Formats: sequence, C-alpha cells, structure tokens
Amino acid sequence: MSDAANGESKFGFKDKEKAEETLQLLESHDMQYRKLTVRGLLGRAKRVLTMTKAEEKVKNINSAIEVFEKWLEANGGGAANKNAKTDKEDKVETVPGLGFKDKAAAEATLRILQDRDPDYQKLAIKGLIGSSKRVLSGTKNEDKIKSIQEGVKILEDFLEKFETENLIKNNRAYLSYSVIEQLPEAKDELAAEFVKAYGGPKAKGNYKHLRTMYPADDDSTSWDIIRNRNIAKLMEKLKAEEAKLFDVESGEPTEIHLELIHWAYSPQPDKVKSYLEKSSKKKAEKRKVKRNDSSSSDEDDSEDDDEDNGETPEKKKRTE
Repeated sequence: MSDAANGESKFGFKDKEKAEETLQLLESHDMQYRKLTVRGLLGRAKRVLTMTKAEEKVKNINSAIEVFEKWLEANGGGAANKNAKTDKEDKVETVPGLGFKDKAAAEATLRILQDRDPDYQKLAIKGLIGSSKRVLSGTKNEDKIKSIQEGVKILEDFLEKFETENLIKNNRAYLSYSVIEQLPEAKDELAAEFVKAYGGPKAKGNYKHLRTMYPADDDSTSWDIIRNRNIAKLMEKLKAEEAKLFDVESGEPTEIHLELIHWAYSPQPDKVKSYLEKSSKKKAEKRKVKRNDSSSSDEDDSEDDDEDNGETPEKKKRTE
C-alpha cells in the first residue's frame, strides 16, 4: 500500500492529528478545493478501513474520519456522495421515527436504521447523541433526564460496537446514475424499478432520496434497505460461485456484476468507468471510420458516373 493510501503525505488521514494538520494546510486554498479534497480523503480513508484489521489503526483512521466529517458539516459540505447535489440545492426528506427520548425510542431508532447504509447509520446516531446533549442542557425534569440518558446509552453502545467491529467496511458506495444508464438495462423487474427511481424526477441521481422512497407495490421497506439486502445476496453468490466481475476477452462486466451495478454498486467502480470510457472511444472511432468509408464511397460513385457518360476526367477536359 502506498504512503498516500496510508495518509503519509502532505494531506492524510492516518490519525486525528494528521487530519487536523491537513485541514490547516488546506486553509490557504479556496473553499471549493478544500471541500473536494476532504471528500476525496474521506472516500480513501473508508476504502482503507475495509482492508484494515489492526484495531489501533482502525481506531486512528476513524478518528481522522470524524474530524473530516465534522469539518464538512460545519462548512456546508456534508459527507455526501460527490455525484449527488447538496441538501441546500436538493432538499432531502429526513428518515422518520428516529429519536432518543427514552429506551423505547432508541430501540425503535436502531430497528429503523437496520440494513441502511452503515455510513448513514453512523452519522444518524452521532447526530442524535449530539442533539440529546443540547436537550439535556436545557432540561430540569429528573424523570425526563433519566429517560433520555437511558435512550442515549443504547445509542452510545451501538456506536461503540460499530467502531469496534469496523462496520463501516460494509458500506456499499453508490455508483452514479450516469454510469448505470450507459450499460444494458436490468432484466430483473425490481432492479429495473430501482434504477428508474434512482434516476427519476424525485431522486435525480441523489442516493439520499432513496431512504424515503419505496417500490410501487411495497411501502413498508425503502429503496436503500432493499438495495443493501440485494447486494448482500449477490455478494454471497459471487463468493460462493467464485465468479468473475469482468469478461476476460471483452473486458465488459459479467452478468452477476451487471446485477450488482443495477443496484448502484460495483466492487471495482474505477474499472467499470474505465471500461465505459474505452467502449465510448471505440464507438467514436467506428463512427469516424464509417463516415470516412461513406465519403470514399460517394467519391467512387461520382467517378463511376463520369465513366458511365463515356467521359473520363481527361476526355471531359478536352471536350470543354
């Protein structure tokens, strides 16, 4: 693994101190550049976590991630998918039912968050714990304080387990809709409906909307949960069959890989994008060759017409 991947560079994420140093170094740059850089570091840090088993290293990287996420939230960036619009431009509905007022509310929150994106679970729980502190600071009723503390304890225990078991590694980053639409359409009806919803007039390619969107025939389970459950099944199948992700000869995604892509996920997104770029260039070259052949054919037809009239270009010139 390179030094850059480990955070051993000018900008990095190996631990809290490195993240804070990175933010200081970025202060001399414009805000747009800073946000893009921090989002990029966050993405890399989360990928590194999926390959890391050392508890101390996991703990340090998670601390760096927290620094970056707090900075983004404070600066209106949000730890959002770079392909999605910001909440200010595209208002995203809040998942209903999340709370911390007592033990029952906290337990209900964990049930609602089950099978959602681990990245979102972590952010939602941290947000609730932060809100609880503000509520507690303005509460004098002893019973209410006790109830909130019981609820928060459940959320804190969940978060501790989340960090210890490094559950962020199970996060399945969303492929952008623009990538999915360049590939063959889904054969599975539910997957086809998901793709349509993802790129439709409400979501417009912003995966956050899928948390409060549902299939036409089932309003009990939101699209983000359905997506993650289907990806989990396909990944198990991929592992069991030891299936390939790409065709050896053509380089195109295999059938099972396409199934994953239709759920907006690929274990190798960069390779999918590379395939699409190469495919697009090949198509452009074929169109160019076809146009050239067509032009050559027109010129040949013109010469044939002259010969049909019994006049070669040389004879025609003498006649004139």
